[in-house]
Amino acid sequence: MAYLMIHNEIFYLFSIISIGYILGNIKIKGFSLDITAMLIVALVAGHFGMVISDEFKFFGLAIFIYAVGLQSGPGFFETIKKNGVRLNLLAILLVSLIFIVILVVGMYMKLPTGTIEGIFAGSLTSVPALASALEVENDPSISVIFGLVYPFCIVVTVLFIRILPILFRVDLNKEIELYEVNQRAKYPDVFTKNYKITNDNFKNSDIKKSQIEDMTGAIIERIELHENNENIDENPILNIHDILRASGTATELKKLEIILGEEIKESVEFHDDMKVYRLLVASPKIVGKKIAQLTQLQSLRTVITKVRRSGIDITPYPGLTLRLGDKLYVVAPQEYGQRVTKIIGNDLLKYPAADFLPISLGIVLGILLGSIPFTFPGIGSIKLSFVGGILLTAIILGRLGRIGPIVWQLSPHSTSMMKTLGQLIFMATIGTNAGKYLVEAISLNGFIPVYIALGGLILPILIVTVICRVFLKMNFINILGLLSGAMVSTPTLSMINNTTKTEYSSIAYAAVYPMSLVLMILFAQLGMKIF
Repeated sequence: MAYLMIHNEIFYLFSIISIGYILGNIKIKGFSLDITAMLIVALVAGHFGMVISDEFKFFGLAIFIYAVGLQSGPGFFETIKKNGVRLNLLAILLVSLIFIVILVVGMYMKLPTGTIEGIFAGSLTSVPALASALEVENDPSISVIFGLVYPFCIVVTVLFIRILPILFRVDLNKEIELYEVNQRAKYPDVFTKNYKITNDNFKNSDIKKSQIEDMTGAIIERIELHENNENIDENPILNIHDILRASGTATELKKLEIILGEEIKESVEFHDDMKVYRLLVASPKIVGKKIAQLTQLQSLRTVITKVRRSGIDITPYPGLTLRLGDKLYVVAPQEYGQRVTKIIGNDLLKYPAADFLPISLGIVLGILLGSIPFTFPGIGSIKLSFVGGILLTAIILGRLGRIGPIVWQLSPHSTSMMKTLGQLIFMATIGTNAGKYLVEAISLNGFIPVYIALGGLILPILIVTVICRVFLKMNFINILGLLSGAMVSTPTLSMINNTTKTEYSSIAYAAVYPMSLVLMILFAQLGMKIF
């Protein structure tokens, strides 16, 4: 019985994860193999017969990609609007260069078409590209060469991307700081100031609070009426000498000052029952909802004056969708304080950590989407595949936040656990499966396909990196995400996120992944049909 338990795939899986994790955390002069160590251990284990079934690979991929997609979804569409065209053009350039270099070298050396296709699919470690080529012509040599090239390209790609910042003399910590500064520049800080109405236009005109907010974009938190401060309604008429407290960006508050007349520098005591609360969005009832939909808060005379998200201040507007973990600055009557706190949540630990319906249902929808064939003239039908379908579905669901009672956003703990577990299982599985054929493939074909694949990868990566860094002045965090997404390389993204200790690269990765995946499949089929 003990023998059977030891010779068990579960035992192999967690043994590889344990050893790889230990080796990956060993640092020599600040450099560590990180998650690459997991792959190396898995390759060695596979060579000695410790093989893990492909089902584990797909399980790991599913939960990892789904978590990445959900997390990247909200920022994905914003990236597409602002930088999506440029990022995808660069991704197309990288994949095209890899295809052209491998094709030209292969034709020059008069290699069979099946060998060239195997090198291309293996260089990008793309199972969908391999399947696409095999659909056109079931040539066994494609799979053999793919199996030879695959493990070397995974290891070298991850290591090369790991040392790329060193080659370009980039301090990743500074790049992260610059990235965060740039993000803050897109969302100016929100300030709170006091104003006194001295503009004579308020003497003879009935100007309401809501009109001033619409004109300036600022949010009026509290009002000290010069006369009759009792029974103030939600949208009072403002008069000369009234005092207001408002929140907004510097530009918004400057407009407000011009309209009202005077900023009050000293502190002001407001004789009302309002109090300022700082609360975390942690209730499933409001996660994924727009501010305009929070009728419960409106009925309690609660005003959201600022939303702080990932260190960035956002001016609240009716169409802003709330995300789990947002910090809301709200002004509410003191008597409703507990009710307002209960509605918003304010305790992330109480958020459901294991709500499996959004996870299981989302992955099912993704697999179904990936199985739908799309027809392209002259090429035939292609599919997004397992990974592409799940990623695209997760991005859309992450953007939506919720559909009816189903909240798609996960707690930070759930997301982190899914990504970590998924990537470890995936790396261990692909490593053992590649390792079992490694020696045999080398003895049959030598290392020439490996050399071509590595050259076809490294040269285009360097060219695109130079274009991004030297000519386009891109942040290296975005460059790393772009490279990993263009190569649809999950292990590379895992390594980048582990190295930078952030998820910033995941946004660029998700922005180019779908286009790159489709392009790889097209090139794989195109190569077989042309030659």
